[in-house]
Amino acid sequence: QAKKLARRKPTRPSYDRILIICEGEKTEPNYFNEIRVKYRIHTAHVGIYKSEYGTNPKQIVEYAKDKFHDTREWDSVYCIFDRDDHEYFNEAIDLCKSFDRRFRNDEKQAVRFFPVPSIPCFELWLLLHFECITREIHRSDVYRQLRTKLPGYEKGKVGSFSKTSSRLDTARINAQRLRDERQRHGRENPYTDVDKLVSILVHLK
Repeated sequence: QAKKLARRKPTRPSYDRILIICEGEKTEPNYFNEIRVKYRIHTAHVGIYKSEYGTNPKQIVEYAKDKFHDTREWDSVYCIFDRDDHEYFNEAIDLCKSFDRRFRNDEKQAVRFFPVPSIPCFELWLLLHFECITREIHRSDVYRQLRTKLPGYEKGKVGSFSKTSSRLDTARINAQRLRDERQRHGRENPYTDVDKLVSILVHLK
């Protein structure tokens, strides 16, 4: 009987089990689910959920903590949120960092917590596939410019990853350029860390 049970036990993946908590109800979950499906990553290894506590960045981080504790079957947790006009943006980043390595998962390993902010919004990441925006920009201008690159783009629509994936290397270079600009000049807007999570997912296996 013990041998039968051992045979039935699912194989532990050789890569991190990743929990992703999103601010948006559809846009971000759809985008990351597209990646998961394309690269045939099982939902047991990458879980993607929207925050049920609200869209405030701090609420997203709190939900991520509680969602992790539901099962404790994750190795790393990523909190996706925008700057927009939200309060508690910086507090959310600090809270996420305070959770990093603070909890243990089902294998007694310290769990990583990562904030994945976008300033002003997630769509900046999509726009970076086509051009590098280094000047300060409002989210309404991000949407307007993105629609000139992706005609008919609407928040929540499926297909954003498939329509932009051929330009992924360009987007990564542009996102890194924004990080370099921030380090040199302290400029907050525009900025995104979405490329870091995308790179992890597409190379997960």
